[in-house]
Amino acid sequence: MDIRPQAGPQEMFLSTPADVAIYGGAAGAGKSYALLMEPLRYWDNPKFGSVCFRRESNQVTAEGGLWDTSYDLYSQFPAKDLKSPKLHWTFRDGMTITFSHMQHEKNKRDWDGSQIALIMFDELQHFSNTQFFYMLSRNRTSSGVDAYVRASCNPDPDSWLRYFLAWWIYQEDDLDEDHQYLAGFPIPERAGKIRWMIRMGSKIVWASSREGLQLKIAAQYPKEGYIVALSRKDKDPEHLHPKSITFIPGKATDNKIMLEQNPSYLSNLSAMMDYEQKRLRDGNWFARPQAGEMFKRYYWELVDFPPKEWEIKRIVRYWDRASSLPSDVNPDPDYTAGALVAIDKQDRIYILDIVHGRWEPGDVEKVIRQTAANDGPEVTIMIEQDPGQAGKFEASYYVRRLIGYDVQAKPKRTSKLTYWKPLAAQAKYGNVHLVRGDWREAFMKEASGVTDGTQHGHDDMVDAASGGMIMIAPEFEAGTAEAFANIGGL
Repeated sequence: MDIRPQAGPQEMFLSTPADVAIYGGAAGAGKSYALLMEPLRYWDNPKFGSVCFRRESNQVTAEGGLWDTSYDLYSQFPAKDLKSPKLHWTFRDGMTITFSHMQHEKNKRDWDGSQIALIMFDELQHFSNTQFFYMLSRNRTSSGVDAYVRASCNPDPDSWLRYFLAWWIYQEDDLDEDHQYLAGFPIPERAGKIRWMIRMGSKIVWASSREGLQLKIAAQYPKEGYIVALSRKDKDPEHLHPKSITFIPGKATDNKIMLEQNPSYLSNLSAMMDYEQKRLRDGNWFARPQAGEMFKRYYWELVDFPPKEWEIKRIVRYWDRASSLPSDVNPDPDYTAGALVAIDKQDRIYILDIVHGRWEPGDVEKVIRQTAANDGPEVTIMIEQDPGQAGKFEASYYVRRLIGYDVQAKPKRTSKLTYWKPLAAQAKYGNVHLVRGDWREAFMKEASGVTDGTQHGHDDMVDAASGGMIMIAPEFEAGTAEAFANIGGL
């Protein structure tokens, strides 16, 4: 059998001696495939075991995902694929490769007591920094191989990883010789360069060499009584053990095999929103949506009338609630918004109506009940549920007060951008129809001003419309623009 990396970043990733190597920076660079190749160098070592993590379990088993791709590689070996107690491959001589998830912060504790020679994180930017650093304590082995970590990633300006990899990335004021901004792009000459780090409490200390880091720690933290370990093999737990780290950026253009098999892939990346092109095509870590980029005014299809009742496949009124009036303390509070959203039998999306205003809590309830009566019992009512026990109690109260209607509670979303992207993707391709109403102009104005949830101004109507979009298309609950690309024949 002849299994080898492609020349370039993939080969660099699979040959680096770093304790922790992170491969990424853009979509389509062959990162996941490189991860799956990594443990094969020890396929005949019966004491060697590895675990490959994705943040959520469905990401492991998704069509064409890690588990499917593993068959391309591991079926060429004397190995068996097993699905219990976890998804894993067992090789003839005993080596194991396990696939698992760490969806919740507490899931890191599931691995207490484990010894894992190779820990792999696919899409590391989705994991928390506490999950990553905690799992380093499980990175140990008696296999005769020094334990190590390999990870893939894509740019995310809000991830802890952006700051962790800062030395390898151009920062805010960096310019090229033509005075063009380089901020957010990987620094080519630092690709694959190794740095050394150690955590001192909540702080990470970096240096360009192991010895330099040891001396730096001894100088900066003399009062803590740390003894600097000059030998990597020193097992005394009081000694410091720095970790070597490297980052290797890659792009789809580095993955010649994938582009031969999927010649339109670069065109697919170029069809995304501008900020997503910068992240996933160009590998920029700072790219964010700008006002007017997600929902351009000309994206919307303006219609005078809703579809006929028999043409509607699903319909929902989604409520994003607030409960404050303007005051001296809070002169510009959030609005309550309830969007009536439908999908017809041709998978066309309609925003039929939006109720929008500022009311006190008791009046919010009255508005929701009156709107339910106007909409009729065939409309599902979705109440966004705030976190915690109080949120659950309030949601159950609304369910009781709206007896006779189909009422459901939806936990409050943590990422506005994740929920907005599906609606934005459909709007961009002309598949979202706004029915004439007094609300329409205000909605388009609000939508044109949103960025990633950090903008000034309000986004309550966009929240409600996007939530309704998710509810009428539950098969795309993940909420990615790519997943929605097949609605309406896109």
